[in-house]
Amino acid sequence: MHVVESNAQQVDTPSRRRQRQLRWSIVFAVASVYVLIAIGASLSAFHLGVKPAADTMARHQARHVAEITFESVYSLMLAGAGRDRLQQAALRLEHTGSGLSINFVRGRHLVEQFGDLRDSWALKQSDATVRRAFDSGAPQIETLDSSLRVAYPALFREQCLACHTKGVVGEVAGVVAMTYPTQSFEDPQRRAIVPLLVFFAAGFPVVMLATYLSTRGAR
Repeated sequence: MHVVESNAQQVDTPSRRRQRQLRWSIVFAVASVYVLIAIGASLSAFHLGVKPAADTMARHQARHVAEITFESVYSLMLAGAGRDRLQQAALRLEHTGSGLSINFVRGRHLVEQFGDLRDSWALKQSDATVRRAFDSGAPQIETLDSSLRVAYPALFREQCLACHTKGVVGEVAGVVAMTYPTQSFEDPQRRAIVPLLVFFAAGFPVVMLATYLSTRGAR
């Protein structure tokens, strides 16, 4: 008698099959929604939080390096460094390693009085960022694939006119053109998203098990 009842309970009826299909459909739906939420949250956190913060930091750092570069050369001028010494300092700074390159581009007043630097004329013709810095008198930053292109304009100051007699206070004397690598900022960007991915990966089996048990108990 008990055997008959047990066999009856194990019969795979259409009703049982529908319940089983429904249960796995719910599990699959929850899994799909969970994965979509995980991907969406990770991408949103990266593009709306981590990446903009890192980009802003890289831009501030690149501009700061350009300002320091100009002030270093300006200090040599104030100390009475001659043309040859300034030329040598500019050429030494052109390639400083690790993907960082710095060029000094002279404006027309400096060119008329002292001549042009190597590659200066070519950069004025070919580099749109440099031209915008000359035209606007404001720093220009352009984002490239793995670097920033920075053009920092140096304006004539009152004390500059003692030597640069053809200059006009407030006009662009020259531009510090710099390529600043951003690799050191990109690596932390990628690492910053790892804890969020680990959180979702660890929670996935828990959610799936809870969903399965809840649907199994509801039959």
